[in-house]
Amino acid sequence: MNRHALLGAAFIAVAMMFWGGNTTVGRFAMTTDLPPIGVNFWRWTMAFAILLPLYAPTLWRQRQLLWRHRVYCFFLGLVGVTCFNSFYYVGLQSTTAVQGSLIAALLPLLILVLGAVYAGTGITGRQVGGLVLSIGGAVLVVVRGEFAVLQTLRLNPGDFWCLAAVLCWAAQTFMLRYKPPQMDIMALVVASIGLGWLALVPAYAVETALGGTMRFDRETVLLVGYLGLFASVIAFSLYNAGVVRVGSTGAGYLGNLFPVFSALLAVIFLGEAIAWYHALGGMLVLGGIYLATVPPGALRRRPTARSAGRVG
Repeated sequence: MNRHALLGAAFIAVAMMFWGGNTTVGRFAMTTDLPPIGVNFWRWTMAFAILLPLYAPTLWRQRQLLWRHRVYCFFLGLVGVTCFNSFYYVGLQSTTAVQGSLIAALLPLLILVLGAVYAGTGITGRQVGGLVLSIGGAVLVVVRGEFAVLQTLRLNPGDFWCLAAVLCWAAQTFMLRYKPPQMDIMALVVASIGLGWLALVPAYAVETALGGTMRFDRETVLLVGYLGLFASVIAFSLYNAGVVRVGSTGAGYLGNLFPVFSALLAVIFLGEAIAWYHALGGMLVLGGIYLATVPPGALRRRPTARSAGRVG
């Protein structure tokens, strides 16, 4: 990886850390009875209210470019803001957190498939090896080293919602490769959030009419505050900026850092004991990322100008 790509990988890693914090925050606040679309609506309301004043000048300068690519911006907002989180929250109401996390680990596979089908990109042996290591490491962390857990898994209605959510995540990541080069990444982020938020309005209205009342007690405000600031404003912005730098395929592998960070944050903030599967799973994920994204010999020392001029 060059310096540009390394910076992008760092952006995505930080985004995964903040998204991994969702698990820790969720265990502090009892939120299982909150309406899923309501939670999603208010987190993005907060995110848009923060970002719009900051990037309004950029949006205004690029208004004609954004309007010309309005369908593209709307698609990113629809899959990344409206659908992904809503589907995942709905899914977790009728499946287990373990199964939801296992389905999320399929992200790099789905991105590879999208690239092969829609962009004609080939799949190399190193990518397959990295895929196996990355998914294997994520699974090891999710099941806490107890593979017997896999035998207890049963298909639930929520699994289909979680799979649909991860498909949206993969589509949003894949479509960033088509970002117009002259479009500022933050202009795209804010525009897509705004358009995705607009699509959430009728869905939130329907959920409320059907009895999904959003409560605003201390725990809910703290949860939505974390989701709005850290998981939306910071993580979503960093993730999109990172994908533009490392590409959608590399971002898919980095996505499997999510369960590793979730476990690490639980150790730090919840006092959980660190175990062998944390270390081994993390090493497998990192090994998979390295194998799939770093070309052979990329880290070898480059010859200096003086040594390059020598013959024999």
